[in-house]
Amino acid sequence: MNAADPPQDDLAALITAIDGLLPATAMTHEDLELDSVAHRTGIPEDVVLALLRGEPVPDDELNPGFTDRLAFLLDTRRAPDGRPYRQVDIADALGLSRGMVSALLSGNREAGRAVTAALEEFFDVDPGFLSTSGRRALARALRPVYASLLALSTLRGERASGLALRGGADVGDIRLAGRLQEALAAVLAQPPPEPAADPQEQELREIADQVRALAPPSRTRLMDKIRGLLRQH
Repeated sequence: MNAADPPQDDLAALITAIDGLLPATAMTHEDLELDSVAHRTGIPEDVVLALLRGEPVPDDELNPGFTDRLAFLLDTRRAPDGRPYRQVDIADALGLSRGMVSALLSGNREAGRAVTAALEEFFDVDPGFLSTSGRRALARALRPVYASLLALSTLRGERASGLALRGGADVGDIRLAGRLQEALAAVLAQPPPEPAADPQEQELREIADQVRALAPPSRTRLMDKIRGLLRQH
């Protein structure tokens, strides 16, 4: 971890870091597609936005109970054929009675660790989705946002300052990932500039040309490594 990086599960430090990067990327909190963060954590989008803005949030809104989280998964996840899951689907998959599933959803029964883990696996969510504290879940969900903002701000500062970064396609969990890919593609598509008087600058340009010449899979792996190195300095 870079000394400038926020600690892994420190939500306050992560929010501060994100706020510090937004001006450099010409983005706002609303541009981060927080509905994806809400989808991953079960915490409402308006609550996530309030936290990013530094507004007070009641504990019960930041930490939904087990019943609310399970109901959220039932409402937002879909079966492989695209239809909503039914209680009977959960019961059959986990070997539970339909009455047990109904009791879990109504809050009349508590789930043990085994059932909780099985439910998280069934809905294909992060381990701990149904039990992890809201602050820790948000720290995990927002870290990719921070990493993408950091890479995007680096691109803007070096060679992508003229890009239209506020447009973009939906890629991955957040629209920011699409903007980052577009920014990388635009930088790599720029024609080679005139030779630089500074030898170090010329060497940097030659390296960029070599990156452009790589096949897409190799270029992607190399760019991932470059982003990792940039976060260490």
